[in-house]
Amino acid sequence: MNIPLFIKRLISLLTTARESKQNNQSSISKLTTPEQPTEVFSAPNQSSQDLPSQALVREIRSQRKFTIAEAISREGGNFMRGESAIPRPLRAIAEINQFVTTHLPNSNGPVSATLQSWAKEDIQVSRHLDRPLTALSLIIESLLNEPTTFQEFFRQIAIAQSKLTGDRPHFQSPNHPPHPNAAHSHESVRQQLIQLLKKLQTDTKSHRQQHRP
Repeated sequence: MNIPLFIKRLISLLTTARESKQNNQSSISKLTTPEQPTEVFSAPNQSSQDLPSQALVREIRSQRKFTIAEAISREGGNFMRGESAIPRPLRAIAEINQFVTTHLPNSNGPVSATLQSWAKEDIQVSRHLDRPLTALSLIIESLLNEPTTFQEFFRQIAIAQSKLTGDRPHFQSPNHPPHPNAAHSHESVRQQLIQLLKKLQTDTKSHRQQHRP
């Protein structure tokens, strides 16, 4: 069967147009589908199994996420109470920082600095703006009771110590002894947090008794 020449040309044009459309759609799909960034989580002298997984670290940070700017924004025109012109979120953070620096053994050390930074980003502060020390108690309890959270907290302390001294950070794996040259261990940090929590509980109890009718 002989197919007329003009029909052959028409079939060829239709085939070419269809292939061109498919190629364009494929290109558009690649352009509009963003590549997922890969988060790198690494630390010297420690295997990836010893550190919290990337997913768990992201979960910890997402659960704790809090910024002073967001708190002030949410408060709107009601963030100032009493005679102070300082926004409540800033006053809450200042009270927490003062308590930490007053009652930790080394007020300017890595444990103090890391705890202040940790509290500053914790959502508990925004939930207890009028009782910031209650927020601090909850934050410390979370660190003591959640191993993965504590491990991330200790990792940040080790990094802070490294920046302070210029030495390589010494991390510690769960259920393993600390590095011989480490300035801090899991146990030493836990004891500081426990003592700070006891002081918070004592002060809270005393405050309630003083204001009891």
